[in-house]
Amino acid sequence: MMPKEVKKYKLLEVCELVAGSRATKSETGIFPVYGAGVNPKGMSDRSNCPAGSIRLTRKGTIGNVYLHAESFWAEADCFIVEPKEVIDKVYLFHWLLMKQKELAACAEGTIMPGLGLHRLSQLEIEVPDMEYQKQAVALLEEILDKSEWFIQSIPAEIDLLQSKSQGYFEEYMNKLNNTHSLSG
Repeated sequence: MMPKEVKKYKLLEVCELVAGSRATKSETGIFPVYGAGVNPKGMSDRSNCPAGSIRLTRKGTIGNVYLHAESFWAEADCFIVEPKEVIDKVYLFHWLLMKQKELAACAEGTIMPGLGLHRLSQLEIEVPDMEYQKQAVALLEEILDKSEWFIQSIPAEIDLLQSKSQGYFEEYMNKLNNTHSLSG
């Protein structure tokens, strides 16, 4: 699988970065409110991002990237990444994931560092033709689905090994106690 064509762009030529805004939080809200962290900061009655939005943290945990399955409210500590026609949204998401260290290195400021558009605009991205992007995304999703199954099976394997080792330990202790009581 080889791309028919690959073009170099600056990051902001393939997407827009829209800053989030302050949310009005609500105890009865149904939409999570996200800032710079992985976990929501609260809930809101409204959302400013539809399901399928890409969130890029710009304060705190600078450069982390998330693809949201549900609508949410994005606060000012993050950007919403809106791809342009030249790039597939999920392809861009995976590219951003691979470039998290480079994204974090674009932080500006010393006391409260944050991502600014100037440095981000200097990042270069090679964009293959759309057909190749779709094929690459399909392959990545297939690999991720298989690895997710594997990762989910690991805790069960750990539990099994722990129970076996506990059984071996108890068996050893019983033998040790029996040996000690016979000789004592």
